[in-house]
Amino acid sequence: MVAKYLVSGGAGALGKLIISMLLERGEKVRILMSELSDVSLYQNNPNVEICYGISTDKDSMVEFFDTEDPRHSVLIHADEYISLSDATNLTMRRVNVIGAENIVDMCLKRKIGRLVYLSSAYALNPEAQGETMQLHFDRNKVEGEYAKSKAEAAAYIMEKVVMNRLNAVMVLPTFIIGPGYAEDYEINKVLNSYLKNGVAPIKGGGHAFVDVRDVANAMLTLATAGEAGSGYIISGEYKTSEEFFKEVNEVQGIDAPVKTASRLVMSKSLARFVDAYYRISHKDNPKQVYALFSDNPDAKFEDTGKGVIPDNAVSFKVSINDSINGVDDKAKTLETRGPVAEPKMTAFAKAVKRNEERAQVTSASPVRPGLAGQEPSAPDTETPT
Repeated sequence: MVAKYLVSGGAGALGKLIISMLLERGEKVRILMSELSDVSLYQNNPNVEICYGISTDKDSMVEFFDTEDPRHSVLIHADEYISLSDATNLTMRRVNVIGAENIVDMCLKRKIGRLVYLSSAYALNPEAQGETMQLHFDRNKVEGEYAKSKAEAAAYIMEKVVMNRLNAVMVLPTFIIGPGYAEDYEINKVLNSYLKNGVAPIKGGGHAFVDVRDVANAMLTLATAGEAGSGYIISGEYKTSEEFFKEVNEVQGIDAPVKTASRLVMSKSLARFVDAYYRISHKDNPKQVYALFSDNPDAKFEDTGKGVIPDNAVSFKVSINDSINGVDDKAKTLETRGPVAEPKMTAFAKAVKRNEERAQVTSASPVRPGLAGQEPSAPDTETPT
């Protein structure tokens, strides 16, 4: 029996969905949130505790890990930063590698019963075969900065499983789509460029997609199922670039064939001229917009969670429809009457609260600079999307 669920990444689409599913079951949930995040969604729910902190700062997570029954607690680490750009991204490395390592270290220190970690199928070493495939991670064997960051973190987790007996399981999804993601999420940028800006996709390439609801279901299942040290691939339907946008047209009622851009856009010999043209013309560069379909285009995966994780239930067309048009946010219905669980606050948050209280008391009097009404400056940190 799980006494409490600890969830990181509660500001993201996957994290919100996991939390909503837990609360629907009547579970007690503690959420790690940045001090800059909107926590109004979870107010008025007595089963929710908010702890302010970030995974890249161990000290800020002390209260988050301070639970009465750690051995019967489960931590679901759904926090990640996604960028398909080839450029070095220090924020992505901090969140995906350092943040994950900090979570693992704190789980070991506080003796948390189980860690469910969100990895990626693209973090797997493509040279590994058979049963070892789901366990072998090498950042030097995978393509793309995102995959490298997830491979490095997964390798660290496996080391702690072997050396320190960490009770951890991994969910290894292909590219996640579905409702709830922000406008700057990679798949939404693709859809907006195609539907609103008319940027033609590049012919060729493809990707495997899985719905966010299937990933959330898998992570919750593995909270109490699966073997420690195991990784479970969650793969949806593989779609070529043309198949993907044909489905998009059907969902949108567009009765027209998919027009594609020339493969010359991807030519390395012409890259300098192509990039210069789109930069000067201030148009979206199809190579950058549709990088998703050229990144690991031949990588296809089979689910490895059969018998442990329920079969995927959401079809690709439903996922695309919900990505474009949205669905009712079930999390909005989670608010219940009752006292609000007092958030565990850091010194920064307490200072803000004190200043607010002082400002209310002295609102009838002039406010002197540097005293009531003056909020402390925000910490110099970056919040992952």
